[in-house]
Amino acid sequence: MRVRLLIILSIILASASAQDAHYWTEQYGTRSMLLSNSVYGSVEDLGAVYYNPARLSFIEENAFLISGKVYQLSSYAFDTNTNGERTSPKRQSSFGGAPSLLAGTYRVKGWDKHSFAYSFLGRRNMDISLTESSSTYGDVLPILPGEEYFSGDVYLQKKFNEEWFGLSWSFAPNERFSIGLSNFLTIRKQNALDETQIYAYTEAQDVESYKNNNSYSFSHAGVLWKIGLAWNLDPITCGITITTPMVSLSGNGSFNYDYVYTGINEANPIYERNKQNDLDMTYKTPFSIAGGVGVNIKRNSIHASAEYFGAISEYTLMTSEPFTGQSTNTEYQAVLVDKLKPVLNFGIGYNFVFSDALYGYISYSTDFSAASATVNEGDIFRAKTYASTFKSNINHFGGGVVMHLKRADITLGASLATTDYRIKRSLVFPEDGNSGIFDPDAYTDVHWNRWRFIVGVSIPFLNDFAKKWEDKLLNNGDKAN
Repeated sequence: MRVRLLIILSIILASASAQDAHYWTEQYGTRSMLLSNSVYGSVEDLGAVYYNPARLSFIEENAFLISGKVYQLSSYAFDTNTNGERTSPKRQSSFGGAPSLLAGTYRVKGWDKHSFAYSFLGRRNMDISLTESSSTYGDVLPILPGEEYFSGDVYLQKKFNEEWFGLSWSFAPNERFSIGLSNFLTIRKQNALDETQIYAYTEAQDVESYKNNNSYSFSHAGVLWKIGLAWNLDPITCGITITTPMVSLSGNGSFNYDYVYTGINEANPIYERNKQNDLDMTYKTPFSIAGGVGVNIKRNSIHASAEYFGAISEYTLMTSEPFTGQSTNTEYQAVLVDKLKPVLNFGIGYNFVFSDALYGYISYSTDFSAASATVNEGDIFRAKTYASTFKSNINHFGGGVVMHLKRADITLGASLATTDYRIKRSLVFPEDGNSGIFDPDAYTDVHWNRWRFIVGVSIPFLNDFAKKWEDKLLNNGDKAN
């Protein structure tokens, strides 16, 4: 029974662990981060490489942007209701860096109506580890005679990192219209682990043990394109951005499965282990189309955007070769799949000007989940695993200031991402008369917050120095011809 309890607990923790099916979780660029993705038609910084490459034509000077000083504080609070009573909230938090953007623009002599940019951005990043442990002495396992020393651990981890490397181009035939294209190479690494270990030392001086591990990992590379159109119709700016599905270039992954059980009261012991590497895999992203508008109201401005992401029918990312359990002769095969719903996100932001040197920003945006699956099946062998399971929607709030100094623009701000969701199970062990995890009517409310603190620096790209090198290179090229 206790074995079943810890397995159930691992399923519950899996459902609460990851923002893995959201498209608007990240923001890029200094002002754009404070405007919460509402800038598809009005982006004015180098976040244009992502939001709308056509807007690069409206960035007048060569520039270099680092928005890497972004720190985040993530926290969970679990509040369980069992037998009609609420338990004290259980909390967990982590602090660390957040995905960033590094980008720069440059011009080519003789191509006055063309703009070019390079970029590196952290598209998605997550590293969550949850551990639940129990250690006690008593009649914990009724199947064993007498009392025993009992310990159990559940360890759950989900980690992924996705980085984009891009080159962008924009062409403006006149001052009112431009077109642009960004080409991104994407590299994604992801792994997940779900492990349960149980040990008991009985009055008969026997040691009973149970271990179950299901894990996978993969690496994938692909390319995609963003096509942008932009209009500058003073006092209104607007734009459209189309993002293509990813074209897969390469991918490989691995599965790992362990099930070791000593057997209790003459039950047959079990030994099943299998690890497979270098498996072929693929990864898909949806088609999307975004539109945005910015309106100047005297010295202030309002920004609004929306983006539609298409659905992805259920597909297989990776499949293991069939294998047979050593002690059971049971044949197994693992498969990693995904299925994503269509999503429509929207955002709105307001820029108010205190003075020529100080601008303020406030914003809000949605971040709806595209996940179709809920929790992965909790069998001892995980035959079918969904890559995306987090179905709760996230709200984003942002604000801050930009200080325009002589040699740089300094951005200071903060953003809050928050969501609440309910798990129809308990997260507590039975105690004080409560049924805890055995209560079929129990539920747990989970509250998740992510604060981000932003320090951005945008530096005019030492124009004289940059132009000197451009002229030198171009003039040398002319002489060679």
